[in-house]
Amino acid sequence: MALMLHDNIIILIIIAVVGLLALIGSHIISLREQHARTQAERVKSLGQQAEHGINALGILRACSCKPEIIDRIETHVAGLISEMAALTPDNPLLSTLNSQKQNADRSTAAAAALNSDRAIKRASIFINYARELLTEMAQNKNLSPTLAKSYAQELHWLNVSIIATAHLTQGQKSLGIQDKPAALSHLKHAKAVLTRAMVPQQFKQERLTQIQTLLDSLEPRPQRSDGTLADNLEAYFKD
Repeated sequence: MALMLHDNIIILIIIAVVGLLALIGSHIISLREQHARTQAERVKSLGQQAEHGINALGILRACSCKPEIIDRIETHVAGLISEMAALTPDNPLLSTLNSQKQNADRSTAAAAALNSDRAIKRASIFINYARELLTEMAQNKNLSPTLAKSYAQELHWLNVSIIATAHLTQGQKSLGIQDKPAALSHLKHAKAVLTRAMVPQQFKQERLTQIQTLLDSLEPRPQRSDGTLADNLEAYFKD
């Protein structure tokens, strides 16, 4: 009886050990799977962020953005690609991103071709994305708040400037082919964008004056009166 009890205890211990080992093995496999999922999600996020950053760099270069802002974004993008390469060295997306980066580095003003609403919208989206990146850098202590604010103002003006310039150019082209309604539409849009821009007046005054001159040629403003009737009578009797 004692021997049977002893054997049963041994069997129970063996079952418990096997069960424990199974639980440990299952936990290790679960951790590995979780790690693999987390890494895959991180790599996917890095790829998306890098691609957006590269597109932003191309737009910023094409729009003649300040070099120091481009350098900040470029350093950030390089860090994303470097982390991605460390996590998945054989990822085929790396070569695609590097190729896109080389194309972005060669971007010029001519390459921007902001001659359509779609192209303007795309440029605006990526300039705003660059502003958000700079804000994130400041939050992560990778950029001082003062610099981040200054760069954000620069990008705001750049965004406004390219939109206004594109509409001004389209307005001038419409004038050239005697399409007055289209010219008025583009010129008024350009004026509205500049007027609403939260930048110092001297930044936009020259372009506003140019636009207003063109608008006046299409829609002459009414002449102001010389004064009220009382003013005119007073001047008459003084004479």
